Amino acid sequence: MIGDIIEKSRRDVCDANTVEVKRQYERQLHLDGKEYSDVVFVQFLMDFGESACTLEGDIRYVDGEVRCSIHSESADDVGDDEEEGVPFL
Repeated sequence: MIGDIIEKSRRDVCDANTVEVKRQYERQLHLDGKEYSDVVFVQFLMDFGESACTLEGDIRYVDGEVRCSIHSESADDVGDDEEEGVPFL
């Protein structure tokens, strides 16, 4: 039960952080007059200076959303998660 509370807290912190990263990233794009690119986003994350995810998940900008490979609802879009269920043989 305590583990569930801790995991929910980690997810909540990560979700709040990804919202903040998105807000600041889009603000920076607007102020600099730049368009999104993977290179620009990675540079922004390096300059941001903080990890958005409490468990160091991979943070990406996908379809206009900032997503964490561990905590985002659509983490499967990001990639690095293991899929549950029966693997293909």
